[in-house]
Amino acid sequence: MYPLNKNIWALFYLIIIIGSGLLAAAVYNKYNEILNETKNDQIYLNHVFYNTLDSLFAQQEVIQNLIADEYLHQQHFASNSLDVALKQNHLSAGIWIFSPQGDLLVTSSNLKGQQITNLLNHRNTRTWFRETINSSKMVIGRAYFLTSLNRWILPLRKKIVNSEGEIIAVISTGLDLAVLQSEWQKNNPHTIEATLENGNYRILRNNLTMSQFERFYNHAPPENELLKNQYNSQQDKTNFLQTFFSQGQDEHLYTLTYNENYHFWVSASLPFEHVKQRLYSHSFFYSIFYLLLISIGYILFRWIVKVENSKINELTYKAEHDTLTGLPNRTVIKSHFKRLQAKEGAHFSLLYVDLDNFKNINDTFGHSYGDAILIEASQRITNSLALHSGLVARYSGDEFVIFLDVADRESVENYAKRLLESIALPYLINQNAFRISSSIGIACFPDDASHIETLLSYADNSMTMAKKKRNQYLFFSKHVHHQLMRNIEIEQALHHAIENDEINLVYQPQMDRDNKLFGVEALVRWHSKKLGFIAPDQFIPVAEETGLMPKLGLYIMHKAMQEIDDLQQQNNLSFKLSINVSVRQFIQIDFIEKLMDACKNFTSGQIDITIEITESLFIESVDSLLPLFYKMKAHHISISLDDFGTGYSSLSMLRKIPIDELKIDKSFVDNISIDKNDKAMVNSIISMGKNLGMTVLAEGVETKEQASILSDAGCDLYQGYYFSKPLSLDALITFAKQH
Repeated sequence: MYPLNKNIWALFYLIIIIGSGLLAAAVYNKYNEILNETKNDQIYLNHVFYNTLDSLFAQQEVIQNLIADEYLHQQHFASNSLDVALKQNHLSAGIWIFSPQGDLLVTSSNLKGQQITNLLNHRNTRTWFRETINSSKMVIGRAYFLTSLNRWILPLRKKIVNSEGEIIAVISTGLDLAVLQSEWQKNNPHTIEATLENGNYRILRNNLTMSQFERFYNHAPPENELLKNQYNSQQDKTNFLQTFFSQGQDEHLYTLTYNENYHFWVSASLPFEHVKQRLYSHSFFYSIFYLLLISIGYILFRWIVKVENSKINELTYKAEHDTLTGLPNRTVIKSHFKRLQAKEGAHFSLLYVDLDNFKNINDTFGHSYGDAILIEASQRITNSLALHSGLVARYSGDEFVIFLDVADRESVENYAKRLLESIALPYLINQNAFRISSSIGIACFPDDASHIETLLSYADNSMTMAKKKRNQYLFFSKHVHHQLMRNIEIEQALHHAIENDEINLVYQPQMDRDNKLFGVEALVRWHSKKLGFIAPDQFIPVAEETGLMPKLGLYIMHKAMQEIDDLQQQNNLSFKLSINVSVRQFIQIDFIEKLMDACKNFTSGQIDITIEITESLFIESVDSLLPLFYKMKAHHISISLDDFGTGYSSLSMLRKIPIDELKIDKSFVDNISIDKNDKAMVNSIISMGKNLGMTVLAEGVETKEQASILSDAGCDLYQGYYFSKPLSLDALITFAKQH
């Protein structure tokens, strides 16, 4: 898309975003308005319902008090007193007076001749009659259908107590629920009901027809303990509790309050769907208006873009392609990624290819040869896609990025193998044949990452790991990523480890056949202030790769010499000190000078030094190293070949090099007690070392059985946890004095 097009559509999208924001704000404000209105309506209805019932019951209690007073002062109480009260109360269906034992004593005239069951004997009245006997206030009973009146009544009962405090009767007023219900018969979206605290039976509910009385008044609904507990947890229980509560799959707005005078709950509920429906109707008109404006705007912007596109005919080829190879360049990568990403169910792989040691060709033969190889390599990579759909781009220098439109591991592996083989074929440039390998890192979309920058980074990380072995491919994994991130952290912290005095040494004893201390090997430990303890097998390889090993190795050499020399002088002890030297450190031009300076400046001249080298040193020319070995021998510095049997040494090399000590690698010692081959190998190494006049030391000795086998084979020295773990200086002093 052209820049002007982008700006125009960006403006249009900005208008959409702003418009959408305004629409959302309008809908949100309307939502809050509707919700607040609904909440206020519900609180108001709950308040009215609550006050109506409270006032009604208070009025009925006053009437009952008057009847009770008259009952106490009339020796022969007649039913006409009840009739007067009944006529003045249009809600009353009847009035009764019962004995404390539940038997009927007096009834209003409209109920004479009706058979009334003892209230203590009927399940609809028993619980609440007992509550009345035990309460000083009027008690609301469970609503029930009175067959004699063919009506649903709500009983209100209060005990009559004489001046001596004796209960002499119970007065009961039956409110006609049909009459009471008629005042709340309006079709209201809110469901409002009052329930007894004792039994949770409904005593009044709005929006009911007579046919529904049996269902709602004869059965108690399940108690909502959660809401009631929430209400009771309020500091001010006179307030209303209003909250949203899920009922089944539906959410309801609840308002709850409690009447402490007459022990009933008033709750109002409304399905939240009612609020949504009101919101939907308003949102619909807002949306129609908004879409109309957007449609007009879209037509206008479309016309502007069409006019602009008619003035632009082509994009430059060079802007998106590499001038040397003709391949798409890195600017195409993002756009191609977006096209692939846009496909439904997209799965593809990104391969990051780097030519191994390509810089050496440029430095040795010149850039014209390097360019020719790059052109040929790019053609081979392009041809590799003959059987696959994909794209090759030159990313930078000798690095290429391949989009492969397959993501299953087996197919990608087969392609990567063929590509490695193709790139590794000879290159014939000006009658000169060149061989060059490559390393490939692979990341997959969307399994590994869904953004191009992350995908490239992961593939690059995997390529970096593959490059350590050359001519390899490696799929991205979390382990690869974490390892690289960890290495970067270690590298950064390692730069300051020496200055921050974070590098320390421990010393592992080397014992002779009589279990006497022969020497110690200096082992490095790093306690980073930022990263904590870091094992040597983690930071030594990083130091090697980043070129920090010579500096670190020299620091270890100085520290070990000074610490052991001071220890021996102060405690009148004598034993050898073995120091490991890396390949990078050893092949430095001035290594011998630095070694001699260290012996001069950090020792008293009485300490025996052994320098441990590894077999990987022999990748270099042995003949060029021989003068270094003889200089060391001339200064009475012993040479130990570490990890023997795992590297590149041969018998002819061992004969050439003036090695004093041969160290058997731990990997051979581990299984000598159970593996005949390992045992035979160890016997051969010991025998060979003896024949060449070398002292033989076995490292990694961890059991008595291993030590015994090695001793029987003629091993001279032993090192391992069976004898001692690596020790601090203080622990070493104690150990040395004991052995």
